Amino acid sequence: MPETWLCVAHEKEIPDFAALATRGYTPLALGIGQFHALIRFSELAALQKPAAVILAGTCGALHEADVSRIFLCNHFAFSAVAGEETPNFLEQAFTTENPRQPLPPDLPSATVLQNYGVSLDAQKFAANAANIPAQYPRPILENMEAASLAVACNRLQIPFAAVLCVTNTVAADARQQWKKNFSSAGKLLRDALAG
Repeated sequence: MPETWLCVAHEKEIPDFAALATRGYTPLALGIGQFHALIRFSELAALQKPAAVILAGTCGALHEADVSRIFLCNHFAFSAVAGEETPNFLEQAFTTENPRQPLPPDLPSATVLQNYGVSLDAQKFAANAANIPAQYPRPILENMEAASLAVACNRLQIPFAAVLCVTNTVAADARQQWKKNFSSAGKLLRDALAG
């Protein structure tokens, strides 16, 4: 019987991550960053196609008021590629279906803008975010794995969603904020997913 995969970049993202198997998930760590996560996901999906995929993890946002908030994301976009005259940004904005697996009720919606690392420049991030279609939910969150996994699931016709907790603002000290808030974000995610 196909399972619902609960994926994280690294097991340390959620305390007692493996224990979430008792909630009906198959917990899997895929690796940090779009390439590692996508490669590992592809290897696993080639062996068994899941019924649905939920990515849980941390993210950045433009506004400090969003730190420690959890969002449900079904809208994704990729950032512009440096040096490209006309990046195909808007063609790479897309939505996914909610997994059939029950997700925490009443989570606010957001859109993920996938970048290659932690953004330190709020102006650049805001400029890229401004290209995302207006009908996509706000706020725009930054995460390194979600959009790539969403594309893979979309192509394989697997329902996908990301449940992300904001750990930092997009700013020069984003990495320090992330380190400071990482543990508390993991506990918030665990509580939300454990129901």
